[in-house]
Amino acid sequence: MTTPDERRRNLLWGREMLKEFSVDTGLTSDWRAAAGVLLASYPSLDFLRHFDATEPSELDPYAGVLFQVRMLFSRVLASSCCSEQRAYSLRVVLRHFP
Repeated sequence: MTTPDERRRNLLWGREMLKEFSVDTGLTSDWRAAAGVLLASYPSLDFLRHFDATEPSELDPYAGVLFQVRMLFSRVLASSCCSEQRAYSLRVVLRHFP
């Protein structure tokens, strides 16, 4: 079971990972572009710092973008361009990602 602190932490880490992906030339241009688009719709840092993490329904307005982020992270994780370090980081983020 995911605790509220784990939920908040992994959402923050997910946001950071999208920022990294959007400029990482080791990823395909399609994945970089997708990361940038998803980042624009992702919950803001202010929201993530202040939302009630004990109430997952507060994330409902972001359900679509969070699903798409999960799918992008999963595709990168399954790709041959995913280093061991990146794979580890993605697994950590995805473990408690909504």
